[in-house]
Amino acid sequence: MSNAGFTHIVQALKHRDFRVFMTGHLLSQTGMWMFRIATGWVTWELTHSETWLGLMGAADLSSSLLIGPLTGALADRVNRLAIIRLTQIGTAFFAFLTFLTVYSGWATPGLLFVLVMLFGICISTNLPARMAIVPNLIGPENLHAGVAINSLVSNAGRFMGPAIGGFLIYQWGVSAAFGCCALFFGMPALTLWLIRAPRDEIKKSGKRLMGDAVDGIAYTARHVGIGPVMASLIVTAVFGKTIVYLFPAFASDVFNRGADALAWLTGTVGAGAVLGGVFMARRPGIQGLTRIFLISMAMVGAGMTAFAGNTEFWIAVPIAAVIGGSLLINGVSAQTLIQHSVEGAMRGRVNSLYVMIQRGGQSLGSLILGVSADLFGLRWSVAGGGVLCLVFWLWSLRRAKTITATLEG
Repeated sequence: MSNAGFTHIVQALKHRDFRVFMTGHLLSQTGMWMFRIATGWVTWELTHSETWLGLMGAADLSSSLLIGPLTGALADRVNRLAIIRLTQIGTAFFAFLTFLTVYSGWATPGLLFVLVMLFGICISTNLPARMAIVPNLIGPENLHAGVAINSLVSNAGRFMGPAIGGFLIYQWGVSAAFGCCALFFGMPALTLWLIRAPRDEIKKSGKRLMGDAVDGIAYTARHVGIGPVMASLIVTAVFGKTIVYLFPAFASDVFNRGADALAWLTGTVGAGAVLGGVFMARRPGIQGLTRIFLISMAMVGAGMTAFAGNTEFWIAVPIAAVIGGSLLINGVSAQTLIQHSVEGAMRGRVNSLYVMIQRGGQSLGSLILGVSADLFGLRWSVAGGGVLCLVFWLWSLRRAKTITATLEG
């Protein structure tokens, strides 16, 4: 692809508010991944249990399943920037509280579970508004580049967070990583006040919040393009993204290494995702995205199967990069197709379902694969998830023409 592809990135970044928003987003996403790697490591130190790793992932992400549609309805009736500001302060507070708990030596698996769940509630309320506000910051002409840049920044944080977190854990202990998390969440809370009020697509329906949430679910389910894409995302979210939460067990039990291996694996997933994000941001439009969406789904399944079948650490590292890149491309292509087709007044609700699938699916998947790993073995469980992704990819191929005609038109 020629360098002309970067023109779309430059055009999107000419918008001042979008640049400020993305700067804060990078800091926040870096802090979130630092929080996750630190949580996984302290959980493993306390329990040495794959089930507890799965439960902690569920604590972080289950709020998306519990309140996801309501947060989307809220984002369609209340100023989205105000929601983002408030929840950003909440994430900083709970990250700092977790730091105090770990630093003081009071941490137990149960207490950590509660703190991680409260942290997850803030994130789950933040993300639908954060995703829905992107078109309001840059306009429809730069939508595809804006969505890709948003995901690129998210996955740059996925790369930077584990790298910084792993270094802090190795040098000064896990409490230092949690302390740094609080700073990385607090700084974006300040940058958000530099953004001018964007042009929200707020529409008062006259219904209760739950009624608006139900309308969003019905709209998504009836949509002949968005509905199948969301269904496909469920499988990659449940069985694909969950592998990151089992990396502590792979690093320790399969590869016989420590925190350095965990940082390598998680950071490499992020590096692959960054490359995938650059590829998506340079694309000139939405044509061909359905095909890319389906190919990336197949690569997720194949990558997981190969990762589970391997016992050599330095072979696992590039496989992790392939998984990370494929997951990013899968998510960005789906999100771009959805954002391009959804009605403006439904944007928050549909995005909340996207978040619910991406985060809540990981919550369900981390629990399923965590318990399955204890019962049947870590590698067999991950390989089974990869096979399921491949099976569902074959099922999705039959609907490719309908999705293409509806969402790329």
